[in-house]
Amino acid sequence: MAAGESVDAAVGRRGGFVARWLPTLKARLAVGSTLVLFTSIALTLTQMVRVAEQHIETTVEQQQQVEVQRSADVVSRRVRTMQRALSATATFVTPSMMADARQRNEFFRTQTSLQAFFSVVALADADGAILLAMTADGLTGPQASVAGKSTFERALRTRLPVISSPMVGVVVPKPVVVLAHPLLADDGRVYGVLFGSMPLVDGGLAADLDDPMDDDVEDEEVTVVTDANGRIVSHPDRSRVLREVSAEPRLAPAYERWLRAGRPLSAHAGAWSGDEELVAMAGEPETGWQVWRILPRALLQAPLREARIEALEVGAVFSVAMAALMVWFLAQQLQPLDRLQRRAARLIAGDQRTEWPEADGEIGRLAATLRQAAVERMRAEEARAVVLRRLGSVLAASPVGLAFERDGRFQLVSAEVCRLIGRDESHLVGQATEIIFATAVDDEAMRRAAADAFDRGEVYEGEWRLVGREGPPFWSRLRARPVDAEDPAAGAIWCMYDISGQIDARQRLEYAARHDPLTSLLNRDGFFTAVQQVLNARAGIDGDHRPATVVMIDLDQFKPINDSSGHAAGDAMLQLVAAAIQDNVRSSDSAARIGGDEFALLLPHCDAAQGLGVARKVAQAIAAIELDWEGRTLRVGASLGVAEFSRDGHSVEEWLAAADAACYQAKHRGGGVATVA
Repeated sequence: MAAGESVDAAVGRRGGFVARWLPTLKARLAVGSTLVLFTSIALTLTQMVRVAEQHIETTVEQQQQVEVQRSADVVSRRVRTMQRALSATATFVTPSMMADARQRNEFFRTQTSLQAFFSVVALADADGAILLAMTADGLTGPQASVAGKSTFERALRTRLPVISSPMVGVVVPKPVVVLAHPLLADDGRVYGVLFGSMPLVDGGLAADLDDPMDDDVEDEEVTVVTDANGRIVSHPDRSRVLREVSAEPRLAPAYERWLRAGRPLSAHAGAWSGDEELVAMAGEPETGWQVWRILPRALLQAPLREARIEALEVGAVFSVAMAALMVWFLAQQLQPLDRLQRRAARLIAGDQRTEWPEADGEIGRLAATLRQAAVERMRAEEARAVVLRRLGSVLAASPVGLAFERDGRFQLVSAEVCRLIGRDESHLVGQATEIIFATAVDDEAMRRAAADAFDRGEVYEGEWRLVGREGPPFWSRLRARPVDAEDPAAGAIWCMYDISGQIDARQRLEYAARHDPLTSLLNRDGFFTAVQQVLNARAGIDGDHRPATVVMIDLDQFKPINDSSGHAAGDAMLQLVAAAIQDNVRSSDSAARIGGDEFALLLPHCDAAQGLGVARKVAQAIAAIELDWEGRTLRVGASLGVAEFSRDGHSVEEWLAAADAACYQAKHRGGGVATVA
């Protein structure tokens, strides 16, 4: 081949245009760009479809929560309406009517409106004998006794309207929930109880929830109501009413997760998402029931699959069009490469000098630029290598974690930092500093605090939770000093110390100082601190001026347990009392043991009336405790005093003294009651 003969000509003789084009840089750029384009569009479409599906699922979940909230409101309104109807009728049932059968019958014949709410209305005397029952078929005479039935006994004991658990009716043997309203004389004596049965299958609650009652609902969207004990109150499949939640396999997993979460009864809807079902739940505070709405994912995923296929088809067509346009654009833009190739070929064929050619045009300028860049880079690399070797020796020898960061990224890290974080140097250098913090918010907060300290001319020092590649987070003390106080952009030097042991010891001491070792409740000091925090939050014009209430609890009949059964029995009883108190208050409330058999509650955002309701619940829970000890059943009661924070202001001592006085008043009345200061 002659020295001046072009390489293109020689290749052209061997294979034509395709053979010449395939090995070229143009071909590689065209193919690579097309592949990148296809991949980018495919990933973008996939991500967009995934985001759209997530948004749709979120929207459906929100709709489910709205629907279940609506159903819970329906149940709540239904129960309240029925309670009002029963209460209105009860005001007309006098003791004389209870004794006169003719008067009773005449009165209840006029109460036909009650049949719109109840399948059965019954009237029982104070001994539990049913004097009269009204059904759709009319009035009937005396029925079986309800003496000993839990709903009847609760109405007698509390003298308040109560609602039963789901049950089979006494008068009409069908699934019902019974509302009971005690009839009170002027002296407070209960002379009878008025009952109303809400049907759970035919009409009543089931009719209000809009779901079909006879269709196959295994693959449909359904609404289910359960009581606090996990029994089904309402179900589209009537055969499952009164059965346990386990009879509804579509609901059982979500119910178990709700139980593990501590049985939160919230009027606001929540959702549990599983592989097969989407379940939303809202609590009904009037009855303690839960309203569940079950949506099979199959119903949601079918339209999503169709949308995904359609999006991918459109994306494929668009990708082909864009790829063709990309190939054409690259062919146009890379035409100067042909001229550069011919120049290089002549240089290789005719000029064997080792220096870059001194020529005008693109080749000369490119050669000069590349030659100068190569020389400068070599010098910079040599200088950088010297500095890094020296600094690396210092970092490797340091027993303290040292790191150099600039612009929010690690530039250098010592071997001790790598050990603490559990990452190699290659996985830290160049990474954002937030990689070692538990959250990105912590990283931002630390950097702001350090910047403030640098502005004051100080060294920053603080304690932060850091995370490694493996293992749990750990506590570290961070010290930071700027490289150049006059130039924040120059970066900072960080020192790291592992102080997890110190933090754990400090937290254990703080917990022990605030809690009672026997019951794990707050002790007296911890309770006083919590009360003082509430008072501090109320201070000032912009303070939290919502009500707050303290409840003092003094156990009744506790000393005989210690005297007769020993302190071990007393301790066991105190632990049961503490558990009963915790089970009947909110997580935001503070419970404490402030003396031997004295307990206290701090109820933020509760007025005296609400606090009295909580106190009564706690008193009932304590009275229900039975401790089997050495063949004996031990019981206690409780006297409770309720004091709301005065609008005129209280000190901690005055507030607690008011609650103590109310508790003493309850004790003076014989115990087992709650009084308000």
